[in-house]
Amino acid sequence: MSSSVNVTSLANTLPSSVLKLKASGLNWAVFSLHFQDTVEMKGYWGHFDGTSECPAVPKLEDLPMTTADAPAPAAPSAKDLAAEISQWDKDEQSAKSLLTQKIPNSALMHIQNKKTVKE
Repeated sequence: MSSSVNVTSLANTLPSSVLKLKASGLNWAVFSLHFQDTVEMKGYWGHFDGTSECPAVPKLEDLPMTTADAPAPAAPSAKDLAAEISQWDKDEQSAKSLLTQKIPNSALMHIQNKKTVKE
């Protein structure tokens, strides 16, 4: 097994110190602290709090204008934008996977059709 497979596997699992959320919710306070701390360490917390948004094609009115003194900065290429969106989608799926590992099935059934982790 290659080292990249091992790193990916580790990135997409939570340690046993993050206990599964009980269906009753009685361990919510401890669960949420451990879960957030671990997901922040893995770099996916922005998907939960909404600070990591999917890259979008810029609107024409949002593009910087060229002036005589300052040319407009280059917009990202379609290839670069596609790569950014693909990476965001992959990270979104990883964040969702981390959550679904540690919530009860009853909660999973309520969130399965949400479009984003933040929802």
